[in-house]
Amino acid sequence: MAAHPYLSSRLLAWKNAYRYGRRRTLFAAALIVVGVGVVAVLPPTGPILGWLGQNWAVTLVIAATLFGLSTVRRRQRASIEAATSWLAALPRGIPVSMQVVAGTVARLTALVVFAALVRGIGAISRSDFARFALAATAGAALGLLGIWRRRRTGVGAPGFHYAIVRRARARWASAPSLSPLANWPAARGRILSQPKKTAPLLLFVMMAMPMGSPGQVAIAVAGVSVALFSVLNLTLAAVRVVFEAARWLAPTAVGKWRFIAALFWRVVLIQALTLAVLILLGSVVNPSRTLAVAMPLAALYLCASLVVVTAVAYGACRRVGLGASGRGV
Repeated sequence: MAAHPYLSSRLLAWKNAYRYGRRRTLFAAALIVVGVGVVAVLPPTGPILGWLGQNWAVTLVIAATLFGLSTVRRRQRASIEAATSWLAALPRGIPVSMQVVAGTVARLTALVVFAALVRGIGAISRSDFARFALAATAGAALGLLGIWRRRRTGVGAPGFHYAIVRRARARWASAPSLSPLANWPAARGRILSQPKKTAPLLLFVMMAMPMGSPGQVAIAVAGVSVALFSVLNLTLAAVRVVFEAARWLAPTAVGKWRFIAALFWRVVLIQALTLAVLILLGSVVNPSRTLAVAMPLAALYLCASLVVVTAVAYGACRRVGLGASGRGV
């Protein structure tokens, strides 16, 4: 362990998180386990994985797209960490390439284990599981290599280029408002999605797929996957910025629920509009099937996202003291 300080620091961080926040750590772990189990036993999960196993080309394109985007984000994060970490002065460190590959392998392993869990409860057949696992592995390798070949070209732009700069209000000092607060998680979501880096990857996937009915379906599914990926990133962005926003407004007299509503209304609106557009496009192909399956799933996701974000925001407000009684009196 002494010869691997980076690994020791990671293990020490997990140990400290468990020692000083045991209840919170155990609750988060239990919540993740329960959530994975609930998703695995949901009725649509088995048919969706079975369909992806039968249509391996679609699975290959989806995996290449999502793992390529994950590679871009992890490489950027690893580069920043290598320069700003408190262990950066050490003569030895973990190469950025090793961190990116390890992250891709960890995500691929989690995906295959989830599919094995669904296979264990009998929701998909053995052949569908095998084809899904092989296609996901090949897609992960394709996405990793496709992005890696562009590592010297500087794909995309720094994260702050995706944030919208709003014009300062004329009466900001005399009449402050919480409405610009909603732009914070929305901009963070664009930074996580990084559309300027998504475009070259989608172009690479489109050029790799042969034309025809299967190729067109695969490309369409890849576009839908990227859109759903951006919707998920908005939820993650809202969760990540809520503690900073609550700590920033803690000295003020802003109430909890006013803060939560001002911070997340734009995120919920963007997610609802994106899902509505996807459902509308899917209805052109098969209206009855799309409305019967996509509508309940979209409503379920919006409700789950709103509940999770609200719970995290309420906990952040209590932790930093935002909206405490008597504040500002």
